[in-house]
Amino acid sequence: MTAIAANRSDARLLGRWIAARVRMTLRSPRALGFTFAFPLVLVTLFGAINEGVRVSVAGTDVPFTQYYTPAIGVFSLTTACYTSLVVGLATARESGLLKRVRGTPLPVAIHLGSWCAGAMLTGLGSVLALFLVAVPAFGVDVPLATLPAAIVTAALGAAGLAALGLAAGSLVRTSEQAMPLAQLTFLPISFISGVWFPLDGAPSWVTTTADVFPLKHIVDAFTGCFLTGAPDAGFAWRDLAVITAWGIAGLAVATRRLRREAAAG
Repeated sequence: MTAIAANRSDARLLGRWIAARVRMTLRSPRALGFTFAFPLVLVTLFGAINEGVRVSVAGTDVPFTQYYTPAIGVFSLTTACYTSLVVGLATARESGLLKRVRGTPLPVAIHLGSWCAGAMLTGLGSVLALFLVAVPAFGVDVPLATLPAAIVTAALGAAGLAALGLAAGSLVRTSEQAMPLAQLTFLPISFISGVWFPLDGAPSWVTTTADVFPLKHIVDAFTGCFLTGAPDAGFAWRDLAVITAWGIAGLAVATRRLRREAAAG
């Protein structure tokens, strides 16, 4: 009974900290700008410029915004779950916040877990906001048959990106080092992963290189849920497996490095 009570207490504590992290994020002008406003501006701007344009994705011709909206949704998800955690964790280590947390009754696992969960909820909220605008404004179709797959893919992608954000954040000690690392590990890969344009017809070395990284698999799995004519619409199990593997690897790296740092400090 004591163990059950302790678990319930930890769960309530985690819930309160997750809610606090979400509130802190929503109060940050920088987070609101890059996570919510900027993706909306991109979809609105490029959707208006490419009105009536159709693109070929996975052998299926679809309206430009039908592909671009979920792809930019992944961009928003990455900003919230990866970039913010890289910079946030490095800043917390630089300022000594993590050391101070270790000196309190609050378990570090709950502190970091709430940070990750808050980032994931914020990222998923930004994707939802994007579709709430794009569906009525640009006629983006959300197929009900593949909606469960889209939700699972977005949630798994958010978890994987958060784990990788923790891992990358544990590799640097200052916020000055963190931002270049976050940008250099995200922006170049985003261009070869289908975030900004479909990769149909791209050189084989581009797609082969992109296949190594998780971002392309998140883009392919998520955008595929909105391409009803595509042969792999729905659950993209291979892509989901790669995303999961990267997430587990990122969590293992972050756990090992942070435990080593705690033991040394």
